[in-house]
Amino acid sequence: MTYRYDLAGDDDAAAIAAVHTLSWRSAYRGHVPDAFLDGDLAGGHLAGWTQRFADRTGTLTVVARDAGGDVVGFAHTMLDHDPELGSLVDNLHVRPDLKRHGIGRRLLAETAARLQDAGAPDRLYLDVIEANEPARNFYVAVGGKEAGRGTESFGEHEVPVLVFAWTSLDALAEPAR
Repeated sequence: MTYRYDLAGDDDAAAIAAVHTLSWRSAYRGHVPDAFLDGDLAGGHLAGWTQRFADRTGTLTVVARDAGGDVVGFAHTMLDHDPELGSLVDNLHVRPDLKRHGIGRRLLAETAARLQDAGAPDRLYLDVIEANEPARNFYVAVGGKEAGRGTESFGEHEVPVLVFAWTSLDALAEPAR
């Protein structure tokens, strides 16, 4: 199947929130408490994305759409977020049934190319749950290098994360060119 990649529109917040919720419930199961994932995650994500879309200054959100125009994945980036690491890919999610189809790789490529076109710093980073081996392997496969450790909060639960970084966007952006 062919997917279209473009900037998210103002009316995409609900679709992004739905993909975000599906992705977390699939990929984060066993890494964060089930009670958190089974709670009102969808409502929280919808409220969060609605708020984010109210002011998208300093952000870039690229979506992948199927042939019917439905959002099947997205990458949300906060521009020039860290003076050393550059722009932060705050969210990269693909519908669970469409993983391993190249959508995540292409979302990163589109993000990197658009950052370059906008003249953003030539650095990118993200956090990944340390225990999420499939995600860690994906980021290594697309050229990410481990650049630190930290924690991330999921409700009341703290989870160890690894920072993956790219010091140049050239190779990452190439598939989108």
